[in-house]
Amino acid sequence: MPLVYLTGTSGVGKTTVGQELSRRGFTVYDVDVDGLARWYENASGAEVPMPDDRDDRWYAEHTYRLPPETVRRLTPAVGITFISGTVGNEDEIWDLFDQVVHLTADPATLERRLRARGSFGSSAEERARVLGWQAQADLDNARYGARLVSADAPPAQVAEWVLEVVGG
Repeated sequence: MPLVYLTGTSGVGKTTVGQELSRRGFTVYDVDVDGLARWYENASGAEVPMPDDRDDRWYAEHTYRLPPETVRRLTPAVGITFISGTVGNEDEIWDLFDQVVHLTADPATLERRLRARGSFGSSAEERARVLGWQAQADLDNARYGARLVSADAPPAQVAEWVLEVVGG
């Protein structure tokens, strides 16, 4: 049965849309909430905790990864299953999904959500980083074959659009 990667930058609404899909009876795993992805040091490959104080250098030396074996383990026997999140090793895992849906939001909506969340992206530095990633992520994911879905609407509507795209 279909395994769908629901991705997009921080603050775009992946977790909220995933909760709506779950409410509708779909199996949804969140790479952050469910602890599926972890930070790794690029040089050694060792798993490391994310420090409270991090800068561009730290991000350049570390990657948030979803292990391919984790994706394989979650492949559904029945129904549509979603894995929601954004990780730095998407090139290793994309082929394990039947479909990839990339949520996108206009910059003003994204900035408002980031300011309100109180986690990654809530500081001015991180907001600037995420807003910079957003435009490139939209282009890259579309180029790689992801279906782009606007996340500017209320979560129930976005979930409906996601289900239309994946045939759910």
